[in-house]
Amino acid sequence: MRLTVTALLTLFASQASLSPAFLLPRPHQRSRHLFSVAEETVTASDADATTTENRLDAEKKYWEIGPTPFHPEPRPLTPELEQALLESRHPHESQDELGRGVFLTTDWRKAWYSYQSPPSNPNLIDNDTGEAFYEISEDSIEGTLPEDLVGTLYRNGAGKLGVGGERVQHVMDGDGLISQIDIGPYHENKQQRRVTFRSKFVQTKGLQKEIEAGKFMARGVFGTAPRGLTSLFPPPKRGVNAEPSTPPLLSRVAGNAFDTTLKNSANTHVVSFGGKLLALFEAGLPYALDPTTLETIGEDTMGGTLPGKDKLAIKMIPELRDKYQPDFMGGAYHTAHPKLCPRTGHLVGWHYSLLLPDSDALELTFNEWSPKDFSLVASKSFQMPNNDLAPHDMGMTENCIVMLVNSLSMNQLPYLLGVKGPAASMSMNGRANVYAHVFPRPTASKQFEPFVVEVPPCFSIHFSHAYEDETTGNLVAFFSGWPPSDSKDFLGAWGGFCPDFKVIPPTHIWRLEIDPQTKQFVDMRVANDCINSCSEHIVCHPNFQTKQAKYVYAITSNLVGDSSAPVGYTRHCVEDGSNRQLQVGEYNYEIDAYWFGSRCFTDEPLVVPKQGGNPEDESDAYLLGMVFDAVQQRSFLSIFDLKQDMKKGPVCKIWLQSHIPHGLHGCFAADGPGTSSVFC
Repeated sequence: MRLTVTALLTLFASQASLSPAFLLPRPHQRSRHLFSVAEETVTASDADATTTENRLDAEKKYWEIGPTPFHPEPRPLTPELEQALLESRHPHESQDELGRGVFLTTDWRKAWYSYQSPPSNPNLIDNDTGEAFYEISEDSIEGTLPEDLVGTLYRNGAGKLGVGGERVQHVMDGDGLISQIDIGPYHENKQQRRVTFRSKFVQTKGLQKEIEAGKFMARGVFGTAPRGLTSLFPPPKRGVNAEPSTPPLLSRVAGNAFDTTLKNSANTHVVSFGGKLLALFEAGLPYALDPTTLETIGEDTMGGTLPGKDKLAIKMIPELRDKYQPDFMGGAYHTAHPKLCPRTGHLVGWHYSLLLPDSDALELTFNEWSPKDFSLVASKSFQMPNNDLAPHDMGMTENCIVMLVNSLSMNQLPYLLGVKGPAASMSMNGRANVYAHVFPRPTASKQFEPFVVEVPPCFSIHFSHAYEDETTGNLVAFFSGWPPSDSKDFLGAWGGFCPDFKVIPPTHIWRLEIDPQTKQFVDMRVANDCINSCSEHIVCHPNFQTKQAKYVYAITSNLVGDSSAPVGYTRHCVEDGSNRQLQVGEYNYEIDAYWFGSRCFTDEPLVVPKQGGNPEDESDAYLLGMVFDAVQQRSFLSIFDLKQDMKKGPVCKIWLQSHIPHGLHGCFAADGPGTSSVFC
């Protein structure tokens, strides 16, 4: 049971990072009607839920500037924002006016609508499978599609956000949606390149059972769960894009008490490598997909390195394992955040199991795989004592792996009784020190004993890169995370319909330095050129993940230090940029930023090297990011040329025929489906 807690935290940490910013496109074509998506939120099976008039009234109650820690109470619309809503258009906003934490609650909610066909094309997407396929026409491409950008973009995130007319209790319990944009090569004798879009839900065992039953059948990591005593407490069936309904206490206990099995939603990451396409989730095994068609193949053991498909991710300590471990134990869960070594091309990841009888220790096994055939190159296992919560991400150098373990604890009784999900049963201490665990890579030229370093209070989320400083020999890592805070219930902001930023601390980009010789903490501070930047999903050029990178890129919410919805992208010069201190609330004009506008929301970016470019030049690449336009109620792929300043905006936008729900992570395979990809 404790291992499910481990899986829960790792999964949550990846989601708790949303504090980014977006770009404002001019409307590609005029929106059909302000409420067109709202009108579709109640499907045929939900037709008796409310009238259209009531739904429109319900939408209007979210006509407000979204609350933030700086402004915890909703702010009334400015005349320009109100007029923009009434006229279904983007407000008149300049780049100088944006990046200050302004977004509209009604639009942010739409970014979290379940994946489904738009009203204008009701047969575009299959409701059960999420399947869609179409060619992207020339008139759906704005700007110039670069000739040296060729390959396949994959994205993953919670896409199916309910079943049987009932919405998940928490957006991160949604089922994984894989989207694919394939960009064909340039041909001189053809006027148009072939660009296609494809999507499908990952057909996990849990999803298939729920589709067949028409209701939730298994507990989610973040609180969604089956209902008990439904004859006494029938679900209200409000619709998958309506506020979720919390079951009565008796219903929760009857439906879930002492059932600690968790659903694998396969919704966190997708990685193309060694001929495979894998959908990753930290509370279960990876799911293999067909790299071309996205058909689900089934659970995957990563080349046979993951033990026990149907076994609990619990092991006896090594000295008791052979003699006393029962057959139903011995399984493992795999991280959703492996890394790709730019020098060797190896995929580097880890899987973990809870150790018994210790009950507060993990066994971590680090693996490195070959890109040729997914064969195992090297493997090494370690124990992580005094810790039953697996880390979410890692920083990787040529020889080391760095993991940060946050200060979290769990009240197990509500979880066992079925009253709460595992994530909601956890609490954090935002004022407590955290611990950096340093391990040798399996292929490290110099092996060493793992060690632990205590570092100042924070809540770490994602790493962009790490390296071994050539001058000092110290380990340097860059990560996104929250500063010290009094936040206790880190899950609360993410429950309900969508994240509530007024109770989410601002996310910053941090620089951590450790001396591996003395095994001592050296320094941790907000990175250069990052002051007052509320940024997450940080990435660097993939060739610099284990090197000293000059630039880090991120989705950014604002440049005043507040916590708000992501509306732009930024480039941070983290090594030699400015470290001038600013007052909280003061705008940082020195950061290179582009904002899509207060009615658009950005997803995690990817840095993709230019075909035939110089891999040692960090700017010889493109930045790709999915953007949701709440006016158009569609998403588009934005493409930035990193030879230019970010503030000049994207050189190209590839418009899709529908919206893609706010997603998580993805990859880009330049040599075709299933080949080695770049990812963060």
